[in-house]
Amino acid sequence: MSPTNHRTRFVSFDAEGTLATHTFTRTFMQEVVPALYARKHGLGLEEATTQVFSEYENIGMQRREWYDIQHWFDWFGLGSPFPVIDEHRSAIEFYPEVSSVLESLSGRYTLVVASSTPFEFLRPLLRDVEHHFLRFFSATSQWGKLKDEGFFRWLCRELDAEPSEVVHVGDSWEHDFVGSSGAGIVAYHLDRYDTGNGSLGSLLDLLPLLG
Repeated sequence: MSPTNHRTRFVSFDAEGTLATHTFTRTFMQEVVPALYARKHGLGLEEATTQVFSEYENIGMQRREWYDIQHWFDWFGLGSPFPVIDEHRSAIEFYPEVSSVLESLSGRYTLVVASSTPFEFLRPLLRDVEHHFLRFFSATSQWGKLKDEGFFRWLCRELDAEPSEVVHVGDSWEHDFVGSSGAGIVAYHLDRYDTGNGSLGSLLDLLPLLG
């Protein structure tokens, strides 16, 4: 992880696994979508779940379509996802320290979100904390693929910032830490499982590093 410096202007956060838990997406993709598919095609829930999960596996997590809820609703013929997403917002959970950390940082830095989550999920997911953030960036919606070094260079241009003026924190070693640090951003990896690898154990660990 890289040291911060006095030039920091922006602090960038990943969304799922960093600010919000994965509960909302997992509930939606693993329970809601199979139930809708079962209802549409007159299948039992178990059979529908098997068919839906098989389609997920055919795409795989390294392709942007995995994260694209509109793709899956089109693929399964389920119509618009937006009313269904709003209906299940009660499944959204934030990590316990998120509110206090955002409150602490928002008066001193400009906060942004940089996520691979598509906007369809990202905006409803973070609606309760969106007032802390200047902008939301979605790699899959705006960049056409998962977060990488190029995405973070583009993000800096969008912010009119030098990479050294941006701090990014996220839970993916490849897409958050390697991608952002490769672009020259001050990068911190978040590992909530505390594996002793020098990563942050929670967002509270970020505060003393920012001074």
